[in-house]
Amino acid sequence: MNKEKITESYLSKKNEIDSKLESFRELRGSSEERKFKELVFVILSSQTQAEKAWDACEILERKDLLMEGSVEEISQVLEEEGVSYPENKSKFIVSNRDKLSQPTLQNPEKSLKINQKIKEEDLQNTRKWFAENIEGISWKGASHFLRNIGYGNGFAIISGHISMQMHELGLTKSPDPPKNKKEYFEREKELQKLAEDLDIDIKALDLVLWSAKTGNVFK
Repeated sequence: MNKEKITESYLSKKNEIDSKLESFRELRGSSEERKFKELVFVILSSQTQAEKAWDACEILERKDLLMEGSVEEISQVLEEEGVSYPENKSKFIVSNRDKLSQPTLQNPEKSLKINQKIKEEDLQNTRKWFAENIEGISWKGASHFLRNIGYGNGFAIISGHISMQMHELGLTKSPDPPKNKKEYFEREKELQKLAEDLDIDIKALDLVLWSAKTGNVFK
């Protein structure tokens, strides 16, 4: 895929992409539990097909396991749904749920406090906190999560699919995903520049590149 093809693909899918991004923005005002579901999706989608990861989230929610499930109960669902590393990911979910539910001065209840961690005026540090404190995600995962709940303007989601696309476009020497924070930020700058050159919002650009590899606009 070259720059012309990217623009062509964007224009052909613009309505679908705009609708998807609007659905993300609507989640800004959603409940703590709904945001946690998106965080779980990001954890599950690592090395697992996105649709399969989302299906597992839906089942966990229907069975009241997102908020109440044990490691064993969650792991069983993940294994049945074909999610990779079910035991590790179930441990991440329970550990993160506990960490995000710790009492604070502002809210002494033992309940989710994701909204307290999101600082709209300082999303860079918000992303940093999630990348460094939430198990099972990284800078890519933190960027993905914030984008999916309507934040993260300017953040790139450098997945394996996007890394391959960047390599095909001549933006990187290797098709492999970034190995560390330094590489992640370097590639993010490259994608930000590409988005600016093409006059396409970087959140939309991610969906264009993702759909070019997967065939659909998803999450």
